[in-house]
Amino acid sequence: MRIWLANHYAVPPNIAGITRHYELAREWAQEEEAEVTLFLSKFVHPRRTFITEAEKEGIEKVKGLKLNWLWSFPHKQNDFRRIINMGSFAVVFFLAGLLKKKPDVLIASSPHLFTAFAGWMLAKLKGCPFVLEVRDLWPDSLIKMGGLNNKHVVKLLTWMESFLYRNADKIIVLTEHQRTFIADKGIDPNKIDLIPNGIVVSSWQPNPEKRTAFRRKMGVTEDQFVAIYTGAHGPANALEYVVKAGRHLKPDTAIVLIGDGPEKEKLQQIKQEEGLDNIHLLDPVPKSEIFDYTYAADCGIISLADNEVFRGARPNKLFDYTFIGLPIISTVDGEVREIVEKNQVGVFAGAENPQGLAEAIERVRSFSDQEREEIKRRGREYIDREGDRKKLAHRFYNILRELVNRK
Repeated sequence: MRIWLANHYAVPPNIAGITRHYELAREWAQEEEAEVTLFLSKFVHPRRTFITEAEKEGIEKVKGLKLNWLWSFPHKQNDFRRIINMGSFAVVFFLAGLLKKKPDVLIASSPHLFTAFAGWMLAKLKGCPFVLEVRDLWPDSLIKMGGLNNKHVVKLLTWMESFLYRNADKIIVLTEHQRTFIADKGIDPNKIDLIPNGIVVSSWQPNPEKRTAFRRKMGVTEDQFVAIYTGAHGPANALEYVVKAGRHLKPDTAIVLIGDGPEKEKLQQIKQEEGLDNIHLLDPVPKSEIFDYTYAADCGIISLADNEVFRGARPNKLFDYTFIGLPIISTVDGEVREIVEKNQVGVFAGAENPQGLAEAIERVRSFSDQEREEIKRRGREYIDREGDRKKLAHRFYNILRELVNRK
């Protein structure tokens, strides 16, 4: 089967960012012997720079997998230039696809909707099924976060969202909330399938000897209790409250945040102004290294803004932390909290509550060795059931194969 997969923000594991699509594409090429083309941007969104030739050379060569690096407009801030960046990637993707041999199926991932719409147009022109993957509920999430209030743009994106839902041959969602949200818009539930985020289980093995070295890289000592956050530093992540939790931490406790985004400078300013030496803000690291940093910590933080749009979120950090075996502290109510509490792998700290987060860290610190071992065991069981990327990729591939066979 010849598969096209497009995600503006996809990256391979040697670059910090979203590796979901590379890992799915690699599984399809290696295990299903598919011919997969992954369309992704040369401009790496989390760090706002273009990929280097050295980084390209460091990517594993996989038979059957082609990475099609596309230009998109560079930007530094979330202003009008980011909109141009989105639109430029969609246009270049469409033009690049026009010149290529027809695929058997085309998958385009949100956010944003422009790439998805370009994918639908290409699928129509090529005469192949179109699969819409919904990773973020646009424009709903933009509107509810207050980042979009232009009525004309809202009208355009709402129309585009509805059009794509109606005209996609299959919709893939990452959470149960997304499935319900889309079905409630009158879309046939049988058209919607859940393929959540997950972990390549074979990609990492614990190495206790590395722990000291990575704690040193994080700027913490051996005897400190360390809570870690890995990922985006944007308005949606509400990290201001995580940093401010430093006011309430005990002297031998620290929080480490690894990543980048538009809020990073603000977070650094809060840390400096308040003299929070127990807060450590690190630059992004490749996916291939992030597990070693995470393993060197004592618990993991999941943080999102206190907004109903995130009640149905299921961030990749959930899978990262459970895979490593860290107890989870979630500030997110809804689906994440339900998973954490149902599987008994962590605690809920309350939303946007610095003192509540500090108290939750202290609560986790009080767990006995036996309790931590039980959390590790239950986390691995959860990954085996619902977060093994190999199993998820095979399930996704079977959905694609059925769709192609029907056509």
